[in-house]
Amino acid sequence: MCTHLIKRGSRYYIRRRVPLDLVSILGKSEITKALRTSDRAEAITRCRLEGVRLDAEWSALRAASQAKHAITHASETARTTVHKRKAEDRERAAEEDREYYFRYVKDEGVEEEERERFEDDAARQAAVLRQAHKLAGIAPPADTPSNSSARISKPAKSPRNTSARLLPDAIDAWAKERQPQARTVQIAERCARRFREMVGPVPVASIERTHVVSFKDALLSSGQTAVNTDKILTMLSTVLSYAHDQGWLASNPAKGVKVGARSNAKAARLPFDVAALKLIFGSPVYTEHARPAGGAGEASYWLPLLALYTGARLEELAQLSPADVSETPYTDAQGARRSCWTIRITDEGAGQGVKTATSRRRLPIHPDLIALGFITYAQSISGPRLFPMLKADTDGREGALWGKWFGKWIRKLGVTDPRMVFHSFRHLLKHTMREAGVTEEVSDAITGHASASVGRRYGATLYPLAPLVDAMQRYRIHGMTLPQPWSNSGE
Repeated sequence: MCTHLIKRGSRYYIRRRVPLDLVSILGKSEITKALRTSDRAEAITRCRLEGVRLDAEWSALRAASQAKHAITHASETARTTVHKRKAEDRERAAEEDREYYFRYVKDEGVEEEERERFEDDAARQAAVLRQAHKLAGIAPPADTPSNSSARISKPAKSPRNTSARLLPDAIDAWAKERQPQARTVQIAERCARRFREMVGPVPVASIERTHVVSFKDALLSSGQTAVNTDKILTMLSTVLSYAHDQGWLASNPAKGVKVGARSNAKAARLPFDVAALKLIFGSPVYTEHARPAGGAGEASYWLPLLALYTGARLEELAQLSPADVSETPYTDAQGARRSCWTIRITDEGAGQGVKTATSRRRLPIHPDLIALGFITYAQSISGPRLFPMLKADTDGREGALWGKWFGKWIRKLGVTDPRMVFHSFRHLLKHTMREAGVTEEVSDAITGHASASVGRRYGATLYPLAPLVDAMQRYRIHGMTLPQPWSNSGE
């Protein structure tokens, strides 16, 4: 029996009391999280997995707290050793998540927006571990976005002999030993259910390449896109690779099996065109100071404009604090000292997270945003968030609910192409930067894209401001008229 399982309406949730010694660290006495299912049997499984994840996370926080006192009295040599071992442990623990992630995202048919949704859990989990590191005085390792989930190193025990093990058994063992993100486990469980439905209850040791190919064909016949089919096959390969490592089968029969061609992949997101921009920025939000229900007050005015002029992800903008807007000195190309207003995308504040090291960045604020009153607005906010009326969803994503509102809102305005979404601002900036002759490296530095260039790995942590300032000065949306400047007169 799963004692932490509760039901609200037709949906199931896990509810756990936070241990007393961690309440002050987490800032809450109870955790409730949606399990995203109305099926009780599935809810029980997810509840147990989430319980394991919470226990591991809390153990990590306790360990960090205890380490604070131990490290204080340690010699510098011992301190360095502790840091190194912790980094190595976290790196090993992150390996399974990274393996699955990179095998998935390297597929050219997978959209950037899909990749970023996959990363969300890792980014939020990283914030928890950073809090523990800060408490303990331990420097976190360099960019390892998946390493944030606490892991359990106890080897998994198999419930069956080798010849009788099924895919769910392999997933259970893999999840207990490797402790991947909860979302990754859910993907694996869905994969196993589909495999059983389409191929049958084949023991892991008996799975052959013909079974995997039949599974692929059945997925496509059921209406799955090529992208989703390859995603499922990648997950299957990850689990079977683990089973092979454990000696449960001679080789990984799923390795290399994929659809390949992308003829039936869903259409890519489109950048907003001028007609769509005129509908959005000519709406009553910008002409009549309207603040629609669901638009979270001034977020309805500023978030679309910020996305238009920064290309930032919605979650990056939603988590901004007033302190992230500041005047920053820099050296221009002639060596003269100058300053500009910048937005800082960071994971240093409470509840803030980034996806990768390249996501941490400074963005020069475009002159149009300054003319519209963004600096005045930012300086008028004194709380922890620049947009205090935004409400987080059950997974803690501060921009998710607003994003759903935005999607419905622009459809009502007349932006009817389903390929145009909030992320279209990001695509528009990338496209317009190319038209303006901005190099891909500078454009990537503005949007926080990971670069394939080895050279980008060297140098200072943050990209120099001078080329970013120049790029922003060249960035113009031709055919678009600025909306009315922001005013707090309607508040």
